[in-house]
Amino acid sequence: MLDEEVNETAIKAKAIAEIVEIAIQNLAAVDLTREEALAGILSQIAIQVESKDLEFALDLNKKYSKAFKDTKK
Repeated sequence: MLDEEVNETAIKAKAIAEIVEIAIQNLAAVDLTREEALAGILSQIAIQVESKDLEFALDLNKKYSKAFKDTKK
């Protein structure tokens, strides 16, 4: 049961990451930089979610953003 839940969570996380990447590519097609696209997406998310979710996202940023950026080099 736990393995199925972990797998389902991983599938959902991968789908979200892929959708965000597609959105970034579409925004780049209208001459936004990657950073501008991400900032725009983040702004819309920030408006629509509860502040506790933003706090959780900030915690993730503090923990993982350097590792993510290192994989993109």
